[in-house]
Amino acid sequence: MKAVVIAAGLGSRLKPYTNNLPKSLVPINGISILECQFNVYRSLKVKNINVIVGYKKEKFKFRNINYFTNKDYKKNNILESLFFAKSKIRGNCIISYSDILFKRSVVKKLIKSKDAISIVVDENWKKAYKGRTMHPVSQAENVLFNKSNFLLKAGKNLSAKKSNAEFIGMIKLNSRGCELFKKYYKIAKKLFKNKKFYNAKNIQKAYLTDFFNFLIEREIKIRCIKIKNNWMEIDTVQDYKRAQNFFK
Repeated sequence: MKAVVIAAGLGSRLKPYTNNLPKSLVPINGISILECQFNVYRSLKVKNINVIVGYKKEKFKFRNINYFTNKDYKKNNILESLFFAKSKIRGNCIISYSDILFKRSVVKKLIKSKDAISIVVDENWKKAYKGRTMHPVSQAENVLFNKSNFLLKAGKNLSAKKSNAEFIGMIKLNSRGCELFKKYYKIAKKLFKNKKFYNAKNIQKAYLTDFFNFLIEREIKIRCIKIKNNWMEIDTVQDYKRAQNFFK
């Protein structure tokens, strides 16, 4: 099992903390967000860890980590950033956003999934948005899944009323899932060159949830691994202050 962490972005909404640091290196009680992820992964024997960097890449100095550089991080978004580490998308692979904290139980549950493509979704997501004025509920990457827990729709345009959970920014792919991801990303790049790609103005600006919708339309099944709490996103100064108590 390997992990790929997408950490190329600017983190502009976390200023001033990101004036001189990438968002993922901002400390939570003395330990960076990224190190918090590493600690959880390693506790579950996920030791092959890969990080996609971009903004202030010279600040990343962790040992025993493989780095991949997204040279166009100012122009692209999460989906395109992920494929700078294409060579690592094989075998069993966990992919995560770099601005989330999560408990060990979340990853442990995801690892157990036998599906080709599995994503972690929080059913108790609305509770986390209470008092979160700097990152309103309209910014959530919502999901809608069926009774069998397979994804039907995803994205920020999905209203709270039409969704039943929030995608937390974590995926598991097995060998087949990795091949599907690479195959259909290549197809999407050709079909949507200079065109609107679901909720994104083009594929360069796409989120993973945009790609999920593309896969669903091609009858690729995506399993939703349901959790309740035990994670949080750090996107704003308000989130950062709340995060100091996450592991207490």
